[in-house]
Amino acid sequence: MTKPTMIRRATLAAALMSLAFPVSLALALDAKSLAGTYTTVSIVTTGTDGKKMEPFGPKPEGMTVFTSDGRYMSIVMKPGLPKFAANSRMAATGDEMKAVVDGSISHFGKYTVEGDAINFHIEHATYPNWDGTTQKRTFKMEGDTLKYRVPAASTGGTSEVVLKRMK
Repeated sequence: MTKPTMIRRATLAAALMSLAFPVSLALALDAKSLAGTYTTVSIVTTGTDGKKMEPFGPKPEGMTVFTSDGRYMSIVMKPGLPKFAANSRMAATGDEMKAVVDGSISHFGKYTVEGDAINFHIEHATYPNWDGTTQKRTFKMEGDTLKYRVPAASTGGTSEVVLKRMK
């Protein structure tokens, strides 16, 4: 086989293999291509008993930002959290505080992408058990939709998170 024929075959093989992998997956393999601002579409948690729930309701409100230099922040809350009657966070009742803690979560830090996993290197979170930890979450990117799995959700069990890139 001649060298030009070998090069043509190798080029053809590479082209055919590129068709086997969706462009969106190929684009999501590094931090810079994941960078952007996303809104929260859904979060479904499966408890250790197999029961599914939506801890932030059927239409959670939230935003996650991934910067191109590897920083991130994420905040999610249940719509309609109660206002504090005393008009002060420091004077909120126990029930008001519980509703806010149960209905929201946020964290920030650095992130890295390794293959099909996002590693959240959490500096601080409103769930303090996550402070200083690294959370590995497998993900898929389909167009503008980012889906990832939280293997140890703050509510117990696992969660499936769906985000949509803002335009």
